[in-house]
Amino acid sequence: MLNIITALKIEAEPIIKKYDLKARNGIYQNKYINLIITGQGKIKSAINTALLLQKFPQKTLNIGIAGSDEFDINEGFFIHKITDTDSGFEYYPDFFEENSKEIFTVSKLGKYHSLTDMESSGFFEACYKFLSVENIILYKIVSDTPKIKPDKKLIPDLIENHLFIIEKLLDEKNDFFKDIEEFLEKANQKMKLTKTQYEELKKIIVYYKIKQKPFPKIPILKNKKEVSEFLNSLTS
Repeated sequence: MLNIITALKIEAEPIIKKYDLKARNGIYQNKYINLIITGQGKIKSAINTALLLQKFPQKTLNIGIAGSDEFDINEGFFIHKITDTDSGFEYYPDFFEENSKEIFTVSKLGKYHSLTDMESSGFFEACYKFLSVENIILYKIVSDTPKIKPDKKLIPDLIENHLFIIEKLLDEKNDFFKDIEEFLEKANQKMKLTKTQYEELKKIIVYYKIKQKPFPKIPILKNKKEVSEFLNSLTS
């Protein structure tokens, strides 16, 4: 699955509509996507991103709008460097393309950089506790400049214009999940997993995949107790 983080509901709405995501305990989901809306600012971004990653520690995309004193409205970029203007700390995501840019995270709106937002540094710090840097992805779309103030009515269109980024990542995720699904099918045949055990094993195997660890051998087990002991052994 792919995690998606937005700061604002208005940023999330085109994604929720496009992928028919259903709300479950504050998380919008379908088979391949988990999406949360964190609220504005790096602290809210960090807290709520961490809460999602505790449940789903997998490749995570932060997509949203940014201000710019250099680029035009509707231009979108992957991010290869984040600078927190309060602390001076710099962060380096390892998923980007040739045309990627640096973004500056600020605490207050008003000052523009080449790309400016209020969440990226908090998002990255939270992700870094759970994920390797190649699984931390940021994509920002220019919504305003010093001369053109942000227009909330345009934000859904800006996001919708760049949904191809999610399509691209989902295509990669489908390949990513192919051997996971094959493993789970074999495991279910041998161990007769309950729904809860299946979901628990799925989370474990996704973690193995992200960390590039070899999948465990699938034993033939006789009862639920043995299955529980096996699952516990995978996380100990």
